[in-house]
Amino acid sequence: MRIEYICRHCRQKVGQLNQPHWTMADVDVRLGLGRLTPAERLESVQMDTYDDMRVYTVCSYCENALREHPELLLEGKLLQ
Repeated sequence: MRIEYICRHCRQKVGQLNQPHWTMADVDVRLGLGRLTPAERLESVQMDTYDDMRVYTVCSYCENALREHPELLLEGKLLQ
């Protein structure tokens, strides 16, 4: 299974794991995704047609921008 971490704001790739022998149960336990609520999982995790997983997170650039300018979230988009 390939797991990509993508920033939910700027859509930049944050990282990637290639674990061909992992099952969904492995992902839930090893990456902590099993602790997400169904709503959080729906918002943060997507599977594509090749069974690759995308996990939406926040990159350090966007995290710093939000910390310094939290009003950016009120505008609907972090980066314009």
